[in-house]
Amino acid sequence: MVRIFIIYLLFSNIFSQELTSSVSSNEINLTESIIYTIKINDIEVNPEVNLEKLENSFSIIAGPNIGSEYRYVNGERSSSRSISWTLIPKKQGKLIIPPMEVKIGNDRLFTKEFEIQVSKQDIDKSTKDLILEVKIDKTDVVIGEQIVISYKFYTRIASKVISTEFPKYKNFWTEKLFDPTGTQINPESWEDVEIDGYNYKALKLYEVSIFPLEEGVFELDSMIMKVETKEKDPSFNRLFWNDPFFDTFSQYTSARILVSDPLTVKVSSLKNIPENFSGAVGSFNLTSSISDEKIEEGIPAIFTLKLNGSGNLKNISRPQVTFPEKIEVFEGETIIEKNISDKSSGSIQWKYNLIPRKSGNFKVGTISLPYYSPKFKKWSYALSNEVNFEVYESTLFDDKDKSLVDSSGSALKFIRMQPQKWIKIASNNYNKSILSLFILSFIFIILPFFKNTFKIMTNRILNSLDRKKSIKLAKKNIRNSKSILIDGPKIILRFFYLKKKIHSENFDITFIKDEAKKFLKNEDLIFLNDFLDKCKEQTFSNVNYDNGSDDLKIELIKFLERIDSYV
Repeated sequence: MVRIFIIYLLFSNIFSQELTSSVSSNEINLTESIIYTIKINDIEVNPEVNLEKLENSFSIIAGPNIGSEYRYVNGERSSSRSISWTLIPKKQGKLIIPPMEVKIGNDRLFTKEFEIQVSKQDIDKSTKDLILEVKIDKTDVVIGEQIVISYKFYTRIASKVISTEFPKYKNFWTEKLFDPTGTQINPESWEDVEIDGYNYKALKLYEVSIFPLEEGVFELDSMIMKVETKEKDPSFNRLFWNDPFFDTFSQYTSARILVSDPLTVKVSSLKNIPENFSGAVGSFNLTSSISDEKIEEGIPAIFTLKLNGSGNLKNISRPQVTFPEKIEVFEGETIIEKNISDKSSGSIQWKYNLIPRKSGNFKVGTISLPYYSPKFKKWSYALSNEVNFEVYESTLFDDKDKSLVDSSGSALKFIRMQPQKWIKIASNNYNKSILSLFILSFIFIILPFFKNTFKIMTNRILNSLDRKKSIKLAKKNIRNSKSILIDGPKIILRFFYLKKKIHSENFDITFIKDEAKKFLKNEDLIFLNDFLDKCKEQTFSNVNYDNGSDDLKIELIKFLERIDSYV
């Protein structure tokens, strides 16, 4: 009887976890969103859902939002939990929301599949008062050719940008030309423009250079903006005859979603590539120079090769340079500089450290660097100037020294005829030297056996110190911040970087949200998303949200302390 009762409890618990899923609409246009909801009955923990399968078709602009519901009917208690996301399509056509795996403890449940039909955006409705414009300078390019994309926001009504999702360019190398994230947008940031006889306020949102890494036809993601607007209520106008006194009362606030037009880029491969091609695509000129035209034998000099122009500077590898014999060459640093005025041109310098081993006159001949010119659709060559320099004999030795070079010219020896003091000193320390060499040899023999262990221990100690340092540094920066909504994203990025959760500190807010899904709990992820959305609002609006900054600082410190225990 007891066994039957236990089996009944187990099966009743399993089957009571009923899962349902739904979408708010099956037909939308590119500027409209849907709410995707998963609901499970009779659970006491939050479900875990991975939405990576949606990334190619939808963007998540809100969520996860978690809700709980409890009911008592005729003395019987029932409960349910729901988790929802607001999604917006990345492209038009028939999009699929595939079955999603939902983890509840050790149990696995699956949602059903949904088909969403996405049509073009209603141009008249979406661009009457608000416009999100995207401009691309070219759509038919070759591998490595620079493409410049810019985004601009136009408005005719009172509006505030709530959040912005910047596109991710897969299969492209990217360089940001303009990014307002982390800066305060002020009235001077807006400009007055006229479009089709209407006056608009315009704000530059983002500008980026992208460089294709492989051939193919690529559909670029759209930029997505959530905007809060104040608009007139037409029903209110009928009551008060458009009296200006009632303007404040006759307005209502609404949220709109703007989506930039989709872009398609065709990338072709490079043909007839020269043998010494180092990756340059654009328009360039080449110069060479040396730090000194008269060099003492054995004294280093610096040879510089400088490439100026516009194009994929960061993707160009060091070219091959042939130097004269009797010159030892060591590759030096590479310096890339961008032109401040246009940010699409600049220069790259390759340094070479030269050590001459023989006196005489030397020449570095013309260096040829091939590059593909998209403007003329053909291969061209950037040619450097010749560099001549003189190497004179070394003056480091006196008249009692002789320099002898063997017949092959590869060995250089110096002979002094007088007795040397170091011989006497060395003979006195002969026994000590042998003992020291014996000890060092023994150490070198046993060192490899402890190398890995020592390296692991060192890494563990350094990682532990970085993790402890991360929370202390974050708290200090939060307390010293004058505007936590401006500094907050940088502080969080620095915290995650020291925790070894991200490999760089130079990322934007969208990246933080995406990466945090991998290691944060649901409730902490919700707090982080809300806080970063406030930071976005501060960046793109003229309203000062820092009046309650002390409370925000306290909340952010508590959040970091909470996740510090498990991140």
